[in-house]
Amino acid sequence: MRLLVTPTLTIALLGAIESLLCARVADQLATDPHHRKHDPNQELMAQGLANLVVPFFGGMPATGTIARTVTNIRSGATSPIAGIVHALTLAVIVLAAAPLALHIPLAVLAGILLFVAWNMGEWHEFVRLRHFSNHYRLLMLGTFFLTVVFDLTVAVEVGLFMACALFVRRMSGLFRAELQPPAAATPGRATQTWRLHGALFFGAAAKIDPIVQAVETVPAGVDLVLDASELVALDTTGLDALGQVLKAVAQRGGHLQIVHLHEQPRSLMERSGFADRLAAQGSTGINV
Repeated sequence: MRLLVTPTLTIALLGAIESLLCARVADQLATDPHHRKHDPNQELMAQGLANLVVPFFGGMPATGTIARTVTNIRSGATSPIAGIVHALTLAVIVLAAAPLALHIPLAVLAGILLFVAWNMGEWHEFVRLRHFSNHYRLLMLGTFFLTVVFDLTVAVEVGLFMACALFVRRMSGLFRAELQPPAAATPGRATQTWRLHGALFFGAAAKIDPIVQAVETVPAGVDLVLDASELVALDTTGLDALGQVLKAVAQRGGHLQIVHLHEQPRSLMERSGFADRLAAQGSTGINV
């Protein structure tokens, strides 16, 4: 089972991606005004049911393919009946002509495969790489070379890991905390206002440290306001970072207020008890 898990998940992901890509291409090529857009859930459910059945008949995993789909659409196909007729025609050809395939030299088949692979390469995409970011170039070129040098399974595994790592790096780079100009404050008390931008999650939690350091350098009794109007997401690690801010403010005898919260951060603060901690330490709490 351990040896089967990784290839199985890889094939499932490839099949899902290829089928959904094929369906999107079909939607874009269809010129019939009555053409119905594909339903991704229905597409994957049908593919899953088919792949649960075909192994009992010695079949290989099945996916939607762009080549045959485009051929059908360009031939005037407007319904799923075209795919059924195509499959039945192919089955008849395989059953009737399979004995003749024994006489085809392997070198000829290799040449056909190379020709098909070359036409499927979409080499023009490499030229367009100069218009994209270095992250995208690294991901595409890395996946391509891993596919050629090793195999598709390794390429998909490493490609998914690279995509996740680059996404985390990109999202963490977008988060920032900015000190706002001084505003009117309560007489006799200092006030600092910081605006949070982006997603405060485990990859960006360290960017809260400047706020903690700023609180520790001002006189005691500072009031801190966090403007969360541009804070789009918050996770538990980010919430722990805000807890450090609350602790630093409380130790200096000040009050913390978080204003203009969106639904997701506010819900997490309430469910985790952070809002109660604000109230318990005498802070002015959170405002939507």
